[in-house]
Amino acid sequence: MESVIVFSVLVWFAVALEKPEVEELSVRMPNVVAPKEDALMCHASELEPEEAYIVAFKPHASRDVAHHMMVYGCGQPGSNQSSWACGEMDDTSDRSVCGDGERQILWAWAMDAEGKAFPPDVGFRVGGDTGINHVVIQIHYTHASKPNETDTSGVTIQFTKNKLTYQAGYYVLYTYGYIPPHTQDYHLETACDFVQNYSIFPLAYRTHAHSLGVVTSGYQVRDGRWTEIGRMSPQLPQTFYNVTNPGLEVKKGDILAARCTMSSERDFPTVIGPRNEDEMCNFYILYYTAHRGRLRVQYCLRDARTFHWRDYMSNLPASASSTSGLPPFTRHDPHAAVST
Repeated sequence: MESVIVFSVLVWFAVALEKPEVEELSVRMPNVVAPKEDALMCHASELEPEEAYIVAFKPHASRDVAHHMMVYGCGQPGSNQSSWACGEMDDTSDRSVCGDGERQILWAWAMDAEGKAFPPDVGFRVGGDTGINHVVIQIHYTHASKPNETDTSGVTIQFTKNKLTYQAGYYVLYTYGYIPPHTQDYHLETACDFVQNYSIFPLAYRTHAHSLGVVTSGYQVRDGRWTEIGRMSPQLPQTFYNVTNPGLEVKKGDILAARCTMSSERDFPTVIGPRNEDEMCNFYILYYTAHRGRLRVQYCLRDARTFHWRDYMSNLPASASSTSGLPPFTRHDPHAAVST
């Protein structure tokens, strides 16, 4: 049976920095001009061909400029230009993130989140036979650039060429659908069977929503028993938080489930989409595994208009929409109806 590691989060970043074999790669936007509100811009940096393991990410970004930043691994970038307008699609168009059409999530940032370093002997495997030969950063700009304003947001990646015991990977749960107007405590829910023949161990989690998000929670379900992976408000810094139950094993036959609780004071329905005025319901699970094969991001997508936990599962957790125990937060929606 694969061994379970319980890590002290207080020493994660210090350990990554103290290792003499750790190298750094800085990936920064080359004085980019955001042409419009909600612009998506990409920039690529080539990796060395040898196998390496990413062990830490340090962001260089501000929520005043960037709504969010995604860090992807690609075989080839979507463009040979120093920066390009890119979209959300996995294709080979001139607006793609990756030229080969398949992008792998390496990291995600929003809301002035801090960096993240992995525990000893855990890292994202890149280069070699992984098919990840380039790092592409994608930034969703909150506003169009002002006259004579350029941007150099990005990330510093720390990596080692030493072979590590455990690979890091992602399992992402998300939904599509919409949130009705003037609705409180509205639930968007998703769940899928875990089908891999190897076990994963959740290490950290991240929530992502926009102005309507109140709290997002994720669970492992086994034999009707729900075990919390994490629960957080997306109005707080959207960093990777430590899981509620370190050492939890997810294996074939388990169910992974997530719920986003939303509240709307708007006069119109809010759809799931990429714009600031749209919504999103994402729960990222950052895990480690002793599996040595080539990892790809695993996704669980449901239509929240028709999929509901209660139709498929029992013993639903009473705390799934609770803000109890969370840090204080405020929620501001610029598109809310004005009271008269």
